[in-house]
Amino acid sequence: MLRFSKERGVFFGIQKCETCGYQFTWKEIQKAIRWTYKPLVCKKCGTKHNVTKQTRLLLVLSAGAIVGFLLFIVIDISFVLLLLLSILLPLIVILLYPYFAKYKATS
Repeated sequence: MLRFSKERGVFFGIQKCETCGYQFTWKEIQKAIRWTYKPLVCKKCGTKHNVTKQTRLLLVLSAGAIVGFLLFIVIDISFVLLLLLSILLPLIVILLYPYFAKYKATS
């Protein structure tokens, strides 16, 4: 569910530290998600932020939707177009991940 977030000011936005308001960078969030869901650590105050279950679920559902979409259209398109879509669609999700990822500070 998309909700308007006052602290971000937009529907999507890059996460800020819940303690001090430090704006995490796109690159920091990409590094945290690369192979596992590593916690984000604020460079300013040292607070650890873990990815929420809703974000993990959203990522899994988007991957599943991509696979389902590709399987649905596999009959109607050429192999080259299918290969291109198989590369581009997951890449788009990965590149946009920092804008919809939600992290919660841990104590």
